[in-house]
Amino acid sequence: MKTPIVPTPEPTEAEIQHEAYLLWLESGRQPGRDLENWLAAKELLRHRHGRASAPRRRRSAAPATLN
Repeated sequence: MKTPIVPTPEPTEAEIQHEAYLLWLESGRQPGRDLENWLAAKELLRHRHGRASAPRRRRSAAPATLN
Protein backbone atom coordinates (compact mmCIF):
# COMPACT_ATOMS: atom_id res chain seq x y z
CA MET A 1 0.00 0.00 0.00
CA LYS A 2 1.38 3.37 -0.96
CA THR A 3 1.33 6.24 1.48
CA PRO A 4 -0.41 9.30 0.02
CA ILE A 5 1.78 12.34 -0.42
CA VAL A 6 0.60 15.12 1.85
CA PRO A 7 1.71 18.63 0.90
CA THR A 8 3.92 20.36 3.43
CA PRO A 9 2.02 23.16 5.14
CA GLU A 10 3.28 26.60 4.23
CA PRO A 11 4.21 28.98 7.04
CA THR A 12 1.79 31.83 7.57
CA GLU A 13 2.74 35.42 6.87
CA ALA A 14 2.66 36.16 10.61
CA GLU A 15 5.08 33.28 11.30
CA ILE A 16 7.45 34.48 8.58
CA GLN A 17 7.26 38.04 9.85
CA HIS A 18 8.08 36.97 13.40
CA GLU A 19 10.98 34.74 12.33
CA ALA A 20 12.36 37.47 10.04
CA TYR A 21 12.23 39.89 12.97
CA LEU A 22 14.18 37.43 15.12
CA LEU A 23 16.77 37.01 12.36
CA TRP A 24 17.03 40.80 12.10
CA LEU A 25 17.66 41.03 15.85
CA GLU A 26 20.24 38.23 15.73
CA SER A 27 22.10 39.91 12.89
CA GLY A 28 22.55 43.09 14.89
CA ARG A 29 19.60 44.99 13.42
CA GLN A 30 21.36 45.63 10.13
CA PRO A 31 19.33 47.89 7.83
CA GLY A 32 18.59 47.00 4.22
CA ARG A 33 18.34 43.24 4.72
CA ASP A 34 14.56 42.98 4.90
CA LEU A 35 14.13 40.75 1.86
CA GLU A 36 17.09 38.56 2.80
CA ASN A 37 15.69 38.05 6.32
CA TRP A 38 12.20 37.39 4.95
CA LEU A 39 13.38 34.75 2.51
CA ALA A 40 15.64 33.12 5.09
CA ALA A 41 12.79 33.04 7.60
CA LYS A 42 10.42 31.50 5.06
CA GLU A 43 12.92 28.79 4.14
CA LEU A 44 13.70 28.06 7.78
CA LEU A 45 10.02 27.72 8.63
CA ARG A 46 9.34 25.52 5.60
CA HIS A 47 12.10 23.24 6.80
CA ARG A 48 10.69 23.17 10.34
CA HIS A 49 7.14 22.57 9.13
CA GLY A 50 8.32 19.84 6.82
CA ARG A 51 10.13 17.98 9.58
CA ALA A 52 7.29 18.41 12.03
CA SER A 53 4.66 17.13 9.62
CA ALA A 54 6.65 14.35 7.94
CA PRO A 55 5.15 11.03 8.86
CA ARG A 56 7.51 8.57 10.47
CA ARG A 57 7.91 5.52 8.32
CA ARG A 58 8.76 2.13 9.61
CA ARG A 59 11.54 0.33 7.89
CA SER A 60 10.20 -2.75 6.26
CA ALA A 61 11.87 -5.76 4.78
CA ALA A 62 13.01 -5.61 1.18
CA PRO A 63 10.05 -5.70 -1.21
CA ALA A 64 9.13 -9.11 -2.54
CA THR A 65 10.12 -9.76 -6.12
CA LEU A 66 7.36 -10.40 -8.61
CA ASN A 67 7.74 -13.59 -10.67
